[in-house]
Amino acid sequence: MKKILFIVTFLISQFNLFSQKEIVGKVAFYKSIESDWKVLESFPNQTIKNLTNRVHSIEIVQNNHISKLETDSTGIFKFKTKENDSIQIYVNASFPLFKEEFEIVLNQIKDTLQLKISDKKISVYRDSINEPQFYAQYNEKQAALDFQNGKKRLLAIAVDWPKEDVIKRFEEIENEYGIKYDYFFEPSREKIRIMYRYNQVMKKLIGINKNVW
Repeated sequence: MKKILFIVTFLISQFNLFSQKEIVGKVAFYKSIESDWKVLESFPNQTIKNLTNRVHSIEIVQNNHISKLETDSTGIFKFKTKENDSIQIYVNASFPLFKEEFEIVLNQIKDTLQLKISDKKISVYRDSINEPQFYAQYNEKQAALDFQNGKKRLLAIAVDWPKEDVIKRFEEIENEYGIKYDYFFEPSREKIRIMYRYNQVMKKLIGINKNVW
């Protein structure tokens, strides 16, 4: 009888083992702002590579069970789970600037599970620290408040001798959407990125689908 129970237990354990699926995951950061104008981009390529190629903490929640593990130094990790279950994955949960949450449907995974994290929180934090007063006036939340309060505006870089096509484009945008540009002379890199993010929010709320710079 004991031998039969042992065989049954062994078979069940083997069935559970083979019914599990090994998942290979990869944590990778990406730029929140990509531009040929290097002043505008959120971070250079090497910084994005450094953010990705580090050890990340991983928490996997599945049917009220939590598994904790870490990636290797390139952001890769492996885990086993039941193929048909959905899971929640929390990356770098203890580090607000680096954390992200994902809900994954396992039967949709065909290859390496890509967990892509924007560098936006880190970039915004850096710019807010370097230009605190400007950030307080022109952050994304303020853009939404300005729109709600009827203050429809876009932010632009002032130059001594603007090009004719730029002047014409700005005038067309002001006339078409009933807005005004606020200009800033020689803004820092941080201010330029803050201005860009402000404009992105304002553009969306106003309904502008064209380049405003």
